[in-house]
Amino acid sequence: MEKKTFWQRVKAAGPAAVITSAFIGPGTITTSTLSGVNFGYALLWAVLFSGISLIIIMNMASRLAIIGKKNIVDAAIELVDSKAWKVFVMLLIAVAIGLTALGFEAGNLIGATAGFGDIFGLPVWLAALIMGLLSLAAVVFSTPKIIEVVMKTFVGVMGVIFVITAVVAKPDILAVLQGFIPSVPDGALVNTVALIGTTIIAINLVFHSIASADKWNSEKDLEDSYFDTKLNVSLGVLMTLALIITTSAVLFGSGTVVNSPLVYSKSLEPVLGSWARIFGSTGLVFAGLSSAIATPYMTGVIFGRVFKWNKQNDFRPKLVAAIAVLIGTGFAMFGARPTQIIVFAQATSGVFLPFISILFVVAANKNFLGKFKNNLTQNLLSGLSVVVTFGLGMWTLYNALKALIGF
Repeated sequence: MEKKTFWQRVKAAGPAAVITSAFIGPGTITTSTLSGVNFGYALLWAVLFSGISLIIIMNMASRLAIIGKKNIVDAAIELVDSKAWKVFVMLLIAVAIGLTALGFEAGNLIGATAGFGDIFGLPVWLAALIMGLLSLAAVVFSTPKIIEVVMKTFVGVMGVIFVITAVVAKPDILAVLQGFIPSVPDGALVNTVALIGTTIIAINLVFHSIASADKWNSEKDLEDSYFDTKLNVSLGVLMTLALIITTSAVLFGSGTVVNSPLVYSKSLEPVLGSWARIFGSTGLVFAGLSSAIATPYMTGVIFGRVFKWNKQNDFRPKLVAAIAVLIGTGFAMFGARPTQIIVFAQATSGVFLPFISILFVVAANKNFLGKFKNNLTQNLLSGLSVVVTFGLGMWTLYNALKALIGF
């Protein structure tokens, strides 16, 4: 079999680009800005850890899909021969994905609206309406192939914007390297959890297992899937690192209050001057709009698999996606606070994430995968990821209950 060139593999990539577009959104920009402003380079290691963990779990999803011919929904249902278990799995995934999607979609469109309105001087309702209509058109009229191409383009543009700004900011290289040594400064635990939670998201993991099964179907395709995951997740990690590095280099210790993704633009003013606002807001538009398209698209695909909407040209997956966009547009038009929406979405994802991760690990150890089931090293690494995501989920749940009950 002829070995594919690098560019042939790039051309064959796809599902992971949708995932990277989804997690590099206003939530990531806000969380990264908070980390840089308040803790400098100290939490760079958390981004790297979350990227490695995401690759490990996504590769398990690829093996399940391509070798086992099963997405995580079907594989999880088959773990126990029980109707009650089947209903539990379906409800778990549907509720987890639905709530997470609604929260993230609102945050995505609020962020895109803020950036678009800032560039063109538009009122909030009009900027939100334009962003919402663009997102709605994309999820209703596009095909999976078009979505992949659009997301690859968005990832490329965002990568250029965020990485260039990190270089122009002239960070302290030694301090940057020290940031990859794990440590949690006083008061940084919540930010550490948020950085991991904004990268490893349940909806992305479930979607990857479904999209991989749809795109690839033979053992020789496994390397293409691995390449797709490593390339796009690495780009996402690089962009998140660049966001933290930029804000650290310019705003660390300044006392800046981060109450909007637009605060990122302030970090560009010393190096870009009057262009800072346009450059930063453009990055926010691309991040928000790409996520606003990817998140509802993934949600529709997942609901279609969970509820077996398998008819040709079935409208229901796109209807689910459209509803998510419309609700998100409503929040954006009426000026909902982005930080509250983002925290809700991350909290919902964080609570359900460990359960989804455990399903992946258990399914990846089943004998139907043959030589491709998890080996000892993969189990140790994925086990570490599950432990961390479980801790993330419990910490998120604790904080949510604390805020709700007020103790």
